[in-house]
Amino acid sequence: MICFDGQPSQTILVKCTQGFDMGKLANVDRIANQIHKGQISSEECLEKLAVVLQAPPTWSSWIMLLAYAFSSLLTVPVMFNGRPVDTAVSGALGLMVGLLNLLADRYQSYRNIFEISTAILVGFVAKALGPWICFTGVALSAMAILLPGYALTMAIMELSAKHIITGTVRFVYSLIYALFIGYGLEIGTSLYDALDLSAPPATFDTCTGCVPHWLNLALFPLVAICMATTLGATFRQWPCMVFSAAVGFGVSLMTSKVISNYQVVGTISAFSVGIFGNLYLKVTGDLALVPLSCGIISLVPGSVGIQGAYFLIRQDDQGTSFAIQMVVASLGIAVGLFAATLVVYPKGPKRSVYATY
Repeated sequence: MICFDGQPSQTILVKCTQGFDMGKLANVDRIANQIHKGQISSEECLEKLAVVLQAPPTWSSWIMLLAYAFSSLLTVPVMFNGRPVDTAVSGALGLMVGLLNLLADRYQSYRNIFEISTAILVGFVAKALGPWICFTGVALSAMAILLPGYALTMAIMELSAKHIITGTVRFVYSLIYALFIGYGLEIGTSLYDALDLSAPPATFDTCTGCVPHWLNLALFPLVAICMATTLGATFRQWPCMVFSAAVGFGVSLMTSKVISNYQVVGTISAFSVGIFGNLYLKVTGDLALVPLSCGIISLVPGSVGIQGAYFLIRQDDQGTSFAIQMVVASLGIAVGLFAATLVVYPKGPKRSVYATY
């Protein structure tokens, strides 16, 4: 939604597919700063934007597919303390989700049922292998690219910034999206229960693996690189994105040991990520949105949202509390980012176009 002040004022709604391509976004930001500083004319600006628009995506579909698979595979041990068998199964399911995502991109008719059908397949397989794997880690890691925590956090930030229309639309969409995935997981597990009457119920429990700290430290940069690749980041953008994710995840891990309130932990972690992103802009002049995006994805409460939707579908009282936790955690992240921007840029940067959260 683009608003132009003037006499009369004008508001234009532009429909476009959702997605990320940080490589192209950096080029657009560079062009915007050039015209802002008077280095190029408006005609040259339009020509350069047309080149960016017509250029192929930063990464091909097959590289994105590998990024989805490895992201799912590595998320289990790093984020959920999963075992080797959990890692193998989650990687295979992540590859399946990536293939279905490519199918949905090619066939619009399948796009309408992509989330539900994917969740059904993941829930069915995870429930079938339940005696040997951690259902929580495998199911949530395989669905990592579909988790709505990031979109919900953006909705909370838009509402906080008084962007009522877009914030409300994104907020409702995120909640319904979570229900889609939770509904799919419930259908998948119920289908297996119908085939195997002796199967124990599927629950979102903590995984019982024991991953060494040194292995976590070694694998986390790979997880962040996979995240950056799914966001369409170039090789040049990887270091700042990996460091931003490490800052957010590290601060969250350390503060959670001394502070039990998850809202406070999320706010402090988001504040640290926001400080790094804005200082990165101040020092390098590059787009702050690039490192911030990867840092926030490492913090968003996507798994909490899926748990809430799953329990709501099962008519469990935990569903309401989980849904509230998801919203409050997103609110804490938004407050942290706004506070970081206020500290680094109290009046906003005056020498460049400012694109951030």
